[in-house]
Amino acid sequence: MSFRLRLTLLYSALLAAALVLFSSLLYGVLQWAFEQSVDRTLQEVAGRVARYYQTFGALPRLDGLGDRSTFILVRVDNTPVAQSSNFEGLFPLPEAARHGRAVFTTEFDAEGEPYRLYTLPVRFGPTYLYVQAAYTLRLLSTAKSLMMQPIVVGAILFVALGAVAVWLVAWKAIGPIEKVAKAARAIGESADLSLRVPYQGPEDEIGVLVRTFNDMLDQLEGLYARLAASVDAQKRFVADASHELRTPLTIIRGNIDYLRRAGTLDPEALADMASEAERMSRLVEELLTMARADASQTVELEPIALGPLVRDACRRAQAMPHQVEFRMEIPEALDHVVVMGHEEWLCRALMILIDNAFKYTAEGSVTVRAGRQGDGVVIQVVDTGQGIAPEDLPHIFDRFFRADRARSRGGAGLGLAIAKWVVGVHGGRISVESELGKGSTFSVWLPVVKGKRLEALPNP
Repeated sequence: MSFRLRLTLLYSALLAAALVLFSSLLYGVLQWAFEQSVDRTLQEVAGRVARYYQTFGALPRLDGLGDRSTFILVRVDNTPVAQSSNFEGLFPLPEAARHGRAVFTTEFDAEGEPYRLYTLPVRFGPTYLYVQAAYTLRLLSTAKSLMMQPIVVGAILFVALGAVAVWLVAWKAIGPIEKVAKAARAIGESADLSLRVPYQGPEDEIGVLVRTFNDMLDQLEGLYARLAASVDAQKRFVADASHELRTPLTIIRGNIDYLRRAGTLDPEALADMASEAERMSRLVEELLTMARADASQTVELEPIALGPLVRDACRRAQAMPHQVEFRMEIPEALDHVVVMGHEEWLCRALMILIDNAFKYTAEGSVTVRAGRQGDGVVIQVVDTGQGIAPEDLPHIFDRFFRADRARSRGGAGLGLAIAKWVVGVHGGRISVESELGKGSTFSVWLPVVKGKRLEALPNP
């Protein structure tokens, strides 16, 4: 059973219950008002008979004191003294009247016809004279019967029209929800996350639902795109890593076979084996570093003087193979700048940047400089190398990413991703500016320990 049908049936049931309650109240009010009017008439008629008797000592002519539906009887105990001509019989005498109290009762005759009876005791010597006025309730029964048919027919029509109205309103209200369900089903069947739910209605609950659903699709589409890009990068990395690992293994295996056949230790073969083993070690270390990043491994930070750390990184980088001039523009004031960091990891990040600058700078120079930037310190590695293509800049810090020109120089494309992760865990940020044919500038910004002054540092 659909939600629209359940809503229609529920509303129809509530409407029918309300109509039944209204009809019952209408019947009750009608009966109460009719009986109040009858009671006043009977009380007036009986009172006139009693006053006449008390004034003149005789009973008045009973016919004409009321309308044709009013019956009057005067009795002493069970003996009738006088009665109107439109009634033959004897009314019951209520027990309360025998004790001198006027009382209203509802009685039925032998044929089961209801009537309203008012009994008024009047002192008659040592006993009572009872004046009874009665009024048939046939008119009330007739009126109620006449009202029944139009009320029932009207209620049925009203419930039917209400059900149709609820069905139409529910159809209009639930229509957007059905569109959401249809879109979700279409997306599930086609796996097309570019589909959206069209909606031009007001910004009500339905509008919020549709907008939220479309926003969720936007997020899913973005996540799916990033996941697809990550999978492609992983595939490319697996291919690159396989090649990178296969080459040194092949060289090492070949040299081992050569040494086994020659029976001597050839220095050149041993050097090749050591070089390739070192290359494999670096690759494995990079993979382990990215595994730590994926596992959200934290780095234990401590206060570090930044000047000695940068100079130590430059000293280590000086021993790397390079064919260009290497400059250090490290102000002495940097020795008094303290950051919260891990010395080995920060040093490694700077060496990655310097090593990259050496690799892609055929002529000119590589410069490391530092200065003040905002409420922190910035360290820059500036080269005059080949530069980075504009289309590659947004991806330069992505793991496993290597520009086409960089692929021929080896490496797995993990160095800059590692540097970005290291700077990130130190609360800093890394950026790059580059122009093809003119060189690149990598900037590492780090926050300074609160209370340490930067005024002595120049702007980079």
